[in-house]
Amino acid sequence: METIEKPQMPILQESPDHIYQRIANRAIAYAKENGQSPPTAEEGEIFYDFWYPLAKEISEQQQLSQYSLLQAFVVWSDGEFLDAHGYAEGVDRKEGEETEVYRQRILHKKRTEEGNGRAEDYIRWALEMEGVGGAVAIEHERHDVSIDLYLTDLKGQPVTLEFASLLQNQLEPKRIAGHDLKCFPAEIFNLNVRVKLQLDDVSKRSEITSLITNRIQEYIKGSTSIVYHLLGALFWVDGVKDYTNYTLNDGTENLSKPIKAVPRVNLVVEL
Repeated sequence: METIEKPQMPILQESPDHIYQRIANRAIAYAKENGQSPPTAEEGEIFYDFWYPLAKEISEQQQLSQYSLLQAFVVWSDGEFLDAHGYAEGVDRKEGEETEVYRQRILHKKRTEEGNGRAEDYIRWALEMEGVGGAVAIEHERHDVSIDLYLTDLKGQPVTLEFASLLQNQLEPKRIAGHDLKCFPAEIFNLNVRVKLQLDDVSKRSEITSLITNRIQEYIKGSTSIVYHLLGALFWVDGVKDYTNYTLNDGTENLSKPIKAVPRVNLVVEL
């Protein structure tokens, strides 16, 4: 299932100081236009004591309005609001399911229509099952009417053969006549990264290795193309002065990850 990225949404949210300054500027301009003495707006003055609490209230109301606006959209909602969006789409949260995984299932449902046994339908049906965290459907891999589902669990790891067989039986009532449906654990794509790092502090080797590993995993998540130079840029974290002898699966070429495979990163850091 393709990961749908959250769009950025600019929101008007002013601080009490900004709001108060606009009120003061407006009051001063109004007084000058009418030939009156402008108010003294500094802290401690009567004008300040009267209008600054109102500016704070307006700022808080802006925050509440922002929150209520965001909850109206699946991409930004959370908690019971996200559950309500899921209920409206007929997508229930599974036990132990992370919020972002649940959000992706709702968005996936909204972007696809119920069809007649298309690959997207089988993906959606599989994701509705307890214990399934990800699914990829490959059509025509074995023959003209074959549909193969490659599955991961809620932690992003390949399911067991037993679970894949159980899921296939559960999907059988939904299978369209004539389709040869098979369920498999997702395959493993081993990504061996080796690099020599020059560190400011060698005692932080373990911490830096963990940080870089997480960055690599985030980069390759949901991607089928692994670009050698782009992945190399991920070595630049705090504490790294330089890197050399960088190889990707014992080479320096770009790699292609099969869509039905789950990447397994093995990072070896030399000093």
